[in-house]
Amino acid sequence: MKPGNHWHKGMMLLPIVLAAVVYFVSTTHRGVIDYDEGYYAQAAKGMAESGDWVTPYVNGVRFLEKPPLLYWLTAASFKAFGINEFALRLPTALAVIALVWVVMLIARRVADARTAFIAGLSTAFSTGTYIFTRETLHDIWLVLFVALAMYAFIDWHLDPRHSRCKALLFYAATAGAVMCKSLIGVVFPLGIVVVFFLLSREMPRWRTLHVLPGLTLFLAFTVPWHWLAAVRNSGFLYFFFVGEQFLRFFGHREPPVLWSLPLLTFWALILVWLFPWTAFLPAAIAESRKSDDPRQRTLFRLALAWAGVILGFFSISNRLEHYAFPALPALSLLIAGTLAKSQSKRVLWAFRGLAVLGIAALLIGIGVSVWFMTGHGIHSGSTGPTDRLAETDFSIMAEIPQATLSNLIKPAAATVIFIAVGFFAALWFETRHRRVQAVICVSAVMMAICGAIHWSFGICEDLISSKRFAMAIAREARPGDRLVVLDDYESANSINFYEPLPVEVCDGIAYALIPGMKYPDAPKLVMTRQEFKTAWFSARRVFALVPESKMAELDPGGIEIMKLIHRVLIRNH
Repeated sequence: MKPGNHWHKGMMLLPIVLAAVVYFVSTTHRGVIDYDEGYYAQAAKGMAESGDWVTPYVNGVRFLEKPPLLYWLTAASFKAFGINEFALRLPTALAVIALVWVVMLIARRVADARTAFIAGLSTAFSTGTYIFTRETLHDIWLVLFVALAMYAFIDWHLDPRHSRCKALLFYAATAGAVMCKSLIGVVFPLGIVVVFFLLSREMPRWRTLHVLPGLTLFLAFTVPWHWLAAVRNSGFLYFFFVGEQFLRFFGHREPPVLWSLPLLTFWALILVWLFPWTAFLPAAIAESRKSDDPRQRTLFRLALAWAGVILGFFSISNRLEHYAFPALPALSLLIAGTLAKSQSKRVLWAFRGLAVLGIAALLIGIGVSVWFMTGHGIHSGSTGPTDRLAETDFSIMAEIPQATLSNLIKPAAATVIFIAVGFFAALWFETRHRRVQAVICVSAVMMAICGAIHWSFGICEDLISSKRFAMAIAREARPGDRLVVLDDYESANSINFYEPLPVEVCDGIAYALIPGMKYPDAPKLVMTRQEFKTAWFSARRVFALVPESKMAELDPGGIEIMKLIHRVLIRNH
């Protein structure tokens, strides 16, 4: 610390401690979510149970879409804590805490402790960081390793000696990113570095890059698994690199990518994912561009290169909501640099804007309360389950039934109150030139929103997870029983995490398992209607999870075990 700097270690630990509280608390009491998390949880569970750390399996089928680092870390957590929801989500929570720490290191290295403090809070407590870590996904690890690569790079760049150790950390972090999300793990860090040098109008000397030892380290981390996977799985290299990387990028992947956000929607949602710090983004851009402080300008160029490369990449490829996640730490750094130093009217107006938003939210909340008190209800546009394969991250919200919407009123009301009170308090502190307290108030609002989101996930569990069906099956299942989902496998694949029976599919497909089902050792998972009827009326016990809309058409009879929202679990006898 510099002489006279009042930022002591306890204050610098606050963002990390608060992140630990929020993210550890939310690891439990949530069922595994169908589709992506259902796949990744099964892959890790299979590794922990089988001891095969090379080839991931899901529902008995090889699942080679993604590199294995997420599965390794989650399987290790299962080994340590047992196969449960806490162990599943623990690595993700640890990754978020590590991300906060790394972003603070970047800010501290380029700017100062005050900037690091604000950067840590804005990284931990933005809507996107919390929302995109509600599932066990590869993306948080990509974000973490890209951030670590950026810390290594900027530390190397600002070091007049251009230390080899710092360069090697960059190569190692890039290797980690590759083992999370494959080739974009190289594209993002290298692209950011190139753009940074272009913006800086600099050209590094070749000798300072330490390419030979760095490349050796990179290959040592990345080659072994790819080589073993290729040896054990015929056709792996073409599928993994050509199909999943290049053909996917150019829109020619087989099976084809069925979903992508419109470009304008993708960009507009960045303002949502950055909330509540979005209010400060215009001031941060304006203040950083005209700053004479060399550290501020370095931070601006790094953030601009970082966010620009990632958002630019996904502007020309298929995209989902969470693909913007790797850009959020860069925007947090940009905003922190301004909040830590600037006393401009732009920042004050940003706090005023948040306070106005809080008041508006409160008035709307009061209006909605009056609406209900006068006997009006809440109406859902849901007519039943939609095609899960054609959905983006949050299109399932259109399926929320009326009863669930009514139950979401309480967390929504709590959110409105916290926004109104917290943002007004932030403005009060800002007008008294107490910026740190104002920033803490904004963070506290977001912590409360995180709690409301966690609460809401529990309310919506039967819509987004098949856990309760799985637990009912697990209580009754016996060796030799069969389980059939009369829909796409992705509509109920979280079942496999909780119950022992393999899942078969009728009237649907197992989209992400199509490549794996081409291997000769793959079990037959997809059956015809006639095959289902034959199985259903056989002497063998069969469980069936059926959309309510198909019950009349099938008229299967049998015993109804459970009915939740738009689905029914039945057994033939």
